[in-house]
Parts: sequence; structure tokens; C-alpha cells
Amino acid sequence: MSTEFQDNTIKFSGAVYEDEVVSLRDYLQEVAPASVTFDFTECGDIHLASLQVVLAYIKKYGGEYRFGDEVKVYQKVCEGFERGEKSCA
Repeated sequence: MSTEFQDNTIKFSGAVYEDEVVSLRDYLQEVAPASVTFDFTECGDIHLASLQVVLAYIKKYGGEYRFGDEVKVYQKVCEGFERGEKSCA
């Protein structure tokens, strides 16, 4: 598994595939509304379904990202995501 859950930190490593999205969602439902740190420092790539869960959580409850030295496409998506408006309507 490329996703580790510890306290309020989620660490992604290697390639994160779509089969990990359910465990990610379940963990976030357990810790909500806590602020979570999403650690991408060792992540090579992440499936869009998992990234959508991360972005939805950040939008609703807040949190922070940690990225490695090399800028990845998912990092640009996360940094460009609008956190301000809490409503999706």
C-alpha cells in the first residue's frame, strides 16, 4: 500500500492507485473535522480519484500539503485549487 495513515498525517509514496481511494475516504471520515497534513514528499504519482478525495477534504475542513523538491502535476493541481468557497452549489 502506498498510503500510510498516522495521527493526522497521510503519507503518500510511490504511485497511489485507484484501489486505495476507499481506505483514504474511510480514514478521512474517521478523523473529520480535524486538520490533516497530506504528505506528498515521496509520492511519484496519484490517481485522480484519490486526489479528488484530498481536495474535497481540504476544501471542507482545511489542512496542509507537503511536497518534495520536484514539482509534479498533482502539486500544481493542489496549489491551484480554490479553498475559499465552502459550498459546492
